Amino acid sequence: MTTIKKIKFMVPIMVLCICCFGFLLIPNDPFQVNLMHRLAASSSQYPLGTDLLGRCTLSRLLYGGRTTIGIVLLGCSLVLFLGVIIGLVISKNNQRNDVVYESVLNSITAIPPIAYLIIFIGAWGNGIFTMTIAITISLLLRLIKLVKTRAEVELRKAYVYCAMTPGAGRIRILFWHVLPNIIADVIEFVCLSCADMILAIVGFSFIGLGLGDNVMDWGTMVSESYHLIQINPFLTYYPIICIFISTLCFHVLGRTISSGGQQNA
Repeated sequence: MTTIKKIKFMVPIMVLCICCFGFLLIPNDPFQVNLMHRLAASSSQYPLGTDLLGRCTLSRLLYGGRTTIGIVLLGCSLVLFLGVIIGLVISKNNQRNDVVYESVLNSITAIPPIAYLIIFIGAWGNGIFTMTIAITISLLLRLIKLVKTRAEVELRKAYVYCAMTPGAGRIRILFWHVLPNIIADVIEFVCLSCADMILAIVGFSFIGLGLGDNVMDWGTMVSESYHLIQINPFLTYYPIICIFISTLCFHVLGRTISSGGQQNA
């Protein structure tokens, strides 16, 4: 891996770690209301100023990053683990009897994530758990389809038949031979999906769906401050910048891993 690729790989990870674990370094209580310091400018006590209720903007950004990025990392971990296993297991060497799988996956993946969210909110109510499950299921089905399709392409290649000749079992072929050849595409998809998950979480939170009351995240910060954009536009700009940087980091990670995998292949 060249120096430039190492930088493109490490910098996004460091930024995402700051977004996810920066709440450990918050300078003030993000929930503490202090009307005496409402809409205060930047200072040593409040590095990025305060909001309409006098709460520290920097502390709320870092604390909100834990919520937003935490949901994304938990969701992508579940998607990656379950999607790879299920996709490999249902893949086949031929597609003659594949009509049922393809029909089910195509029909389910056509449903947008907001539909899952509305269904789960009706069943369980608003909350982080509801948001995580809704987005995870939506992306999981798409990853299963990707893994299944890519695995079936690999299963028809010569090296698979060479592995079968000495008696290699199906599980060994799938996880020892096929998976390393498709993992770059899988990780790229997951990274790009993480960026989509951030936008979905922020969007749903902005319109009041998904995370419930008393939950702090970047979408809530934008929702609370956009009407103050003429008074203090930075209250809206700060969370938007965090959203942009975090989605950009996931995109860069996905492209870097994908290009590295293609060169190794």
